[in-house]
Amino acid sequence: MKPVSYVITNFIEKTMNMKGLSLYITADGKYLVMDGAFDTLFKFDLIFSDNDFSCQILAKGDMGLFLKHAVNIPWTNGEAIREFMDYVRQL
Repeated sequence: MKPVSYVITNFIEKTMNMKGLSLYITADGKYLVMDGAFDTLFKFDLIFSDNDFSCQILAKGDMGLFLKHAVNIPWTNGEAIREFMDYVRQL
């Protein structure tokens, strides 16, 4: 059985791959979305617990990365998880 955090990380990876982007993980557990030139377009700072997950999404701007979106969602809140996934699809 896969951990519940796999649902989120796998979804982000598949979504970014469909957009022609790649997902990489840093040594400290940050997820970077890069284009073919290895420019970082997004950074996902994910924290998983037994009860919920938190995510801060940073996006590339004129002055570097900036905080674009932040959530803290209980695993039992399916509606909020779907909204988060819709938000990621729209990035």
